[in-house]
Amino acid sequence: MKIMERKKVDLILADEQQLTIDGLCNLLTESDFGCDLNVCKTVNSGEDLLTLAKENFYDLLVMELKLPVIDGIDLIYELKEVQPLMRILILTSYDSNKFVKEAFKNGADGYMLKKSGKDELVKAIKDVLKGVAYMGEGVNISPTKNGIKKANEEEYWVTEDNFLLKHYLTKREREIINEIACDKNNREIARDLFISDQTVSVHRKNIMRKLKVETNDGLIKIAQENGLLKQ
Repeated sequence: MKIMERKKVDLILADEQQLTIDGLCNLLTESDFGCDLNVCKTVNSGEDLLTLAKENFYDLLVMELKLPVIDGIDLIYELKEVQPLMRILILTSYDSNKFVKEAFKNGADGYMLKKSGKDELVKAIKDVLKGVAYMGEGVNISPTKNGIKKANEEEYWVTEDNFLLKHYLTKREREIINEIACDKNNREIARDLFISDQTVSVHRKNIMRKLKVETNDGLIKIAQENGLLKQ
């Protein structure tokens, strides 16, 4: 059964800006989706979102990519592992080709920009609930000329750091790599960086996936070869 065929659809909103969430709640309440769209929960961080997803089932998630603690791009992959049937619509200000491709690759069902209007948001939600992938106006996964170059048949951000150019590592991920190189476990890393064990685990999985390694030794070797370890 398609989610749209149900009488009630449970929704969760995730954005670091509470003002944005409040505005979305009002907009969704005023709109007609052909079903009872129930905003069950709202969260302001990636960590809180992952915790909620592990505790309860939701039909739809509307989320910003820029979230504190765990960023949205990496979080999509984890959320789909926890709730593979939950539809995920990205609602963001970022129109970068890189982010669009990574979001869909990690399991997003739709991607639209915050500059879009109410009618497009309604259409996007209806489409993803029907199981139809949605790409909003102004969103493009084709390569652009600004800030991207070809390398080994893939597109990457232009940066002076060749390793970041290839693997898209975040600042937090680089911090965790250095902690791992010091032979620290998740609990010790969490204590040092003032984050939870769960957050460390998510980052560790994403680092391994991005670098295509399965062991700490393999991870440390790549980090050493690319100058990622602090002296």
